[in-house]
Amino acid sequence: MSGFSRRIGFFLVCLLGLSPAFATAEPVTSQTDPETSLVSPSRIPGLSVDAAQFPGSATILTQKDIETSGAQSLPELLARQAGVNVMDTHGFGLGADSSVNLRGMVNGSRTDAVVLVDGVRQNRVTGDEVHWQSIPVEAIERIEIIRGGSSLIYGEGALGGVINIITRKGADRPAKARVGAAVGTYGRFKYFTEGRGRSGPATYGASFHRTLSHGYRESTNSRTNTGTAHAGLDVSPELHVETNILASEDTTYFPGGITPDQSQARRRQRGSFNGFIEDHSEQAAVQAVWHTPTGMSVVTDAFVRDRETDSVAPDRLATLAPSMGLSIRSAHDSDLTGDVHHTFVNGLDLLEEKASTGFRTGTYSESNKAGYGIFLEETLRLYDRASVVAGVRYDRARYEEAISFPAMVGTLRFEGWSPKIGASFDVLDSLTAYAAFSRPYKAPNVDDFSVFVPSIFGFTFVGNIDLQPQQGTEYETGLRFKHERFGSASAAVFYSQIDDEILFNAVTFQNQNFDTNRSGLELTVQPALPIPHLTAQASYTFMDAEFHKGAFKNNSLPGVPEHKLVARVDYEAIPGLFFSANWLLSHDSFRINDFTNSFESDNYGTLDLGLRYAWRNLTAFFTIENVTDEEYTTFQSSSGSSVSTGENPAPPRGYITGVTVSF
Repeated sequence: MSGFSRRIGFFLVCLLGLSPAFATAEPVTSQTDPETSLVSPSRIPGLSVDAAQFPGSATILTQKDIETSGAQSLPELLARQAGVNVMDTHGFGLGADSSVNLRGMVNGSRTDAVVLVDGVRQNRVTGDEVHWQSIPVEAIERIEIIRGGSSLIYGEGALGGVINIITRKGADRPAKARVGAAVGTYGRFKYFTEGRGRSGPATYGASFHRTLSHGYRESTNSRTNTGTAHAGLDVSPELHVETNILASEDTTYFPGGITPDQSQARRRQRGSFNGFIEDHSEQAAVQAVWHTPTGMSVVTDAFVRDRETDSVAPDRLATLAPSMGLSIRSAHDSDLTGDVHHTFVNGLDLLEEKASTGFRTGTYSESNKAGYGIFLEETLRLYDRASVVAGVRYDRARYEEAISFPAMVGTLRFEGWSPKIGASFDVLDSLTAYAAFSRPYKAPNVDDFSVFVPSIFGFTFVGNIDLQPQQGTEYETGLRFKHERFGSASAAVFYSQIDDEILFNAVTFQNQNFDTNRSGLELTVQPALPIPHLTAQASYTFMDAEFHKGAFKNNSLPGVPEHKLVARVDYEAIPGLFFSANWLLSHDSFRINDFTNSFESDNYGTLDLGLRYAWRNLTAFFTIENVTDEEYTTFQSSSGSSVSTGENPAPPRGYITGVTVSF
């Protein structure tokens, strides 16, 4: 695409123009442990934070964690983490398209957490949804999950937190390859191949992933192709430049919701609102990272992306959403005295996005968003025992609207501040306590102003141009424990109040502002067991989410389970042969859109059993999914006054088996 190519060229020139100024420093190295080092808090590659010192709730999923999890999709992997709720919003099944939410921030298919892949924001300008099937789990090197308001470093929108995804890149030798394939019930077939390497100062790699399925329910055929490419160069010992490209195209049929009675009669049937979605996306990102021996770091990120999505049910509703962004961040990291270490991070983020929405046979409504964010943050490490973090961010966005639903031609402006302060203290060598306060901010998005809803006349748009930005106030405190003899555990208690949270009101068929609050508890434990070769881990999440003011005061927010329990057990029977069991339990929630709390969601629990064998360069696995044949639905909706077509049944018992070979 010519426009796409021009934008790539523009940002390459921007980065190359900065590079000569970087090539004057002496080498600097950073020794980090990938299992305990967080990159996300600073957004400066090579400047990591020890997870034990971070004043907040964080999870690191390493390459080994991902490979041994047995998860076949990114939503499936995320669903097993504390504080994360995943719903199959369209009834695709099998991890195809989902809503992933942190700490009870649920509004339909949106993700009120910032999701990044190699530094590029994946939340769509239209509705904050993330196209999860374009991110193959096999392509991921590492995931960092930061829970709670994280707008300071990552910008407006991180009400629930941040999910930072880093893909596989170079290798430790000139050529390294992997190929893998898997087959399973419901016509599932997966195939991937990748090649990576390093030669002198250069790293490189490429991969191709293909997934096919005819699905569990009627009208759930899907096909996804994703390609990735990476090229990196150590221009000098202190300067690294790299580019990462991701392109995907898929066609996925959706069956639509059915009533509980229909689900009981025949769970595989499709509902009245069904069709298919075609999605094409291409993104390219370029990054330059410069470190000096004096503790200075400068990072420049630039990206361009084109997206075209057609939802056909039965008319062809299209969304064209090109975007581009530029981020410049700098940091100074040094000892102020022998007992005080400081890290100062500041940055500027620029973002330009466009959304053209309408029927292919008609006219389009245009939304053009341009925004910027400025932030600074200071971290002090005191006597290698305590850490104090404080910072603030300012975001401003301008929307140029030419839309017909509601009718509006003109300019909308939004701005907000996002302060944060936190502290951690090593009570003992094995025990750390922390506390934090933050005020995350989020402006309305394009879909907030207008909603595409079914009606007795077919489908229509209902708008609300008077929406206000969302502003959160969050308090959090927690403990982390890690001991060689006893294992590890963590606990986080939090309270958040969101002023003017934007939720869809099924009574008025509008998105509206509501005041809400959430209080919760997240517990995670991984004990050191006395039985050799046996490991176990479990997490429990309690969430009390309510309307704070208005007509629905003290009612529970729909779609937020009050209790969620996840447990995993692994046993190595003989060297290389592992048995695993994954159990997930979700209890006590109300159906989506049910503000009056009239329709409770069904509780459910699922159990997966797995067998994995690793020998030299070969890994094989066999997984039985939903062993107990539970009849459950992760996404249970309502019209606000009835359950209507609010069921998207999940698949019954199934299996998947596959093999991966490395060279």
